[in-house]
Amino acid sequence: MKQLYLSLKEAGLMFKGHTEQGEVDFILCETYENGTTASVDVNTFETLFGDVEGNPTYEALSGSHTFKLEATQYTMTAEEMGYQKYFDQWKEQGILN
Repeated sequence: MKQLYLSLKEAGLMFKGHTEQGEVDFILCETYENGTTASVDVNTFETLFGDVEGNPTYEALSGSHTFKLEATQYTMTAEEMGYQKYFDQWKEQGILN
């Protein structure tokens, strides 16, 4: 994932933000016309997509992922989670191969 994060940072899609856990890294997903943004913190991203940590390619990220939130295990595709459109954009920008 480190290479993905470096590529996202180079593209201006990573920023630091503050949460209850202190300062954390965020991935900028989208900026809306009114100036608000959609983002995900790196810890959440790794919870959802940690199963492809060693090989975060477009194909791997676009597939089905199994993850656990609290005591419940889920299996969902990137499309079902709402991330596919961002992976598509990252592929177009050359961030993902």
